[in-house]
Amino acid sequence: MSTSQALSTEITKASTKSRYLSKIFDREINLSFLIIIVALYLVATANFGFFSQVLSIYPLGDNIGFMISITGLLFGLMWLLIQLLCYRPFAKPVLIALVTIAAICSYFTDAYGTIFDTNMLINSMQTDQGEAMGLMSLSFFVRVFVLGVIPSVIIAKLNIKRVPLRRALWQKAVTLILSFAVIAACLLPFGDQYATFFRQHKIVRNYTNPITPIYSVIKLGSDYVDELRRPDTLTLHATDAKRITPTVSTKAVKPKLMVFVVGETVRADHIGLNGYKRETMPLLASQPDVYSFKKATSCGTSTAYSVPCMFSYSNREDYDSKSADYNENVLDTLNKQGVSVVWRDNNSSSKGVADRVTFEDYKTADVNPNCDEECRDIGMLDGFSTLVNSDAEVKSEGPAKDTLILLHQMGNHGPAYYKRYPKEFEEYKPVCMTNELSKCDDQSVINAYDNAIRYTDYFLNNVIDTLKPYEQNYDVVMVYISDHGESLGENNIYLHGMPYAIAPDAQKQVPVIIWSPTSNNIDKSSLVGMIDQPVSHDFITPTLLNFFGITTEEVKGAPTFFKSVY
Repeated sequence: MSTSQALSTEITKASTKSRYLSKIFDREINLSFLIIIVALYLVATANFGFFSQVLSIYPLGDNIGFMISITGLLFGLMWLLIQLLCYRPFAKPVLIALVTIAAICSYFTDAYGTIFDTNMLINSMQTDQGEAMGLMSLSFFVRVFVLGVIPSVIIAKLNIKRVPLRRALWQKAVTLILSFAVIAACLLPFGDQYATFFRQHKIVRNYTNPITPIYSVIKLGSDYVDELRRPDTLTLHATDAKRITPTVSTKAVKPKLMVFVVGETVRADHIGLNGYKRETMPLLASQPDVYSFKKATSCGTSTAYSVPCMFSYSNREDYDSKSADYNENVLDTLNKQGVSVVWRDNNSSSKGVADRVTFEDYKTADVNPNCDEECRDIGMLDGFSTLVNSDAEVKSEGPAKDTLILLHQMGNHGPAYYKRYPKEFEEYKPVCMTNELSKCDDQSVINAYDNAIRYTDYFLNNVIDTLKPYEQNYDVVMVYISDHGESLGENNIYLHGMPYAIAPDAQKQVPVIIWSPTSNNIDKSSLVGMIDQPVSHDFITPTLLNFFGITTEEVKGAPTFFKSVY
């Protein structure tokens, strides 16, 4: 074959290939189908790190069904995300950006284990050119070219079919519903495993690309806007607060002493005092002057939400978690009115509630004298007398101050309930000995949970015994309220934190237990009259103010757990 013939043959082949590609790119594709293709592509090419992390926790041989489910779930979420971001006028730029971002981020995730959360984005923005170039390599450019540039070129050349607006809206609605259906179909059969996965392996979720980078960008922007809107000073509450002047009485007026126990993850229907089939609180059952409220509900279904809400001036319906940090709470008011307020914490902090009062961390053996596998709640009672006896009393220069001591328990914090109590409290057996609750039968989960409540019973009984010696000189009372409840496998739901509107009662109904001896000037009839009435976290702020004899228009007429006599 001559050179001219060979050249002609090559030109003919190139022309044929060009016509073939032209036919492909000249065809129109519906945007809905293109979104599905891109979603599948991103699941398959940008999430090796994510699947590697999941497989390290759930080996494929024993979890084939769950792995299929989690793959489908990731596709459903990817499909939903792209639909929400992608609309006909700017569909191509969005899809190209997603593919490119996924290619870049997945390289660093796979090569270095990088997670593109908000902190990493901030670090990236602060990285100089030299540091950035140090991360570049041939494999980076090859991967971005193959998985990012080539697909982007293909997307750019595709013709997206134009459809009338009404049909486009109808298609968008149908595909959104289908994506939600895919997500639900993947979640529901494995609800028990997902409950543990989402709670115990939060870090694994952050390996998803490009979902995590996109979420982090949005979160970073939202945080920046919130910071701009944040007021420079605290929003003041109860500015008209004042002390009640006691009426003339033959009895001397005693200072007030309350221990307020913030419980953790205890549901009301597992309390023996409330009629539970097991006597989970035998020690309190034998104590006189103990009142257990049967119909109490929480403000939220998580510690981060409930604890600030419990001590706020807002009712559950009005509470705004975003503004809680820059609003005064009832502890601020008590502190301003001369009450000595001390927060001792054996949990994950006061969630901002105790930022302006005395805070003591009892989660380490350096402070807590009762630590074994973990530091125990009972250690928070160490050195109790130093909190009650004021400097003035020690020096005999005046009366003791009113005192509020708050003890934030580790309590029944899940899912490792078996760690929440010393072994001598293991009354119910066998117990679930893992934080993967779905791997245990329901009864062993309940056994571990109930054992942890028995330890809280022991703790509360010790609080009462610690307070008894102060009855002669103080009006003493103990109040115990859990922050939220817990699901224990009912309908394949575990732990807590579901949206309040759809959360099961087990996550919202909490115990309220009050020890109130006859000598403390609390109206006993008011206590007895309330224990069978519906109560809630909304009662906490007005109850605290009422006990310490402080009035304010902000809670005027608000219901309380009991009434003090002045």
